Amino acid sequence: MAYTTQTLVDSDFETVTKTTITGTNGTATKVVDVSELAGAATNPRVSIVACQWSVSSTTEIEWDATSNVTCLTLNGTGSYNGGRQSLPSLANNAGSGITGDIFFENDAACIGTVWLKMKKVSGFDNIT
Repeated sequence: MAYTTQTLVDSDFETVTKTTITGTNGTATKVVDVSELAGAATNPRVSIVACQWSVSSTTEIEWDATSNVTCLTLNGTGSYNGGRQSLPSLANNAGSGITGDIFFENDAACIGTVWLKMKKVSGFDNIT
């Protein structure tokens, strides 16, 4: 398996995960199953608030749908909304067949780590 995901925080309104990448995975693989998060009810959705990464080759973060939609393309070391950045959250804009889940995909050998901070935006018991 190329991806191992650890949930660091799963509170009422946010989730933080750390995914370790240790190989090649030429197909999209689920790394965040939103239906498994605390408080998930009907059609749960999250947005990505921040991301930090260190990867040895290009890795895509994708929103799951009939045809997955690329949210971020990562390469090298970087961050989205890290430090003093004040960028908007990345909303799930997948279309037909949307599940709310997050997939990773890399087509070349890759070693690295990706941290995702997500905001629970809909489909959770504690959100009105």
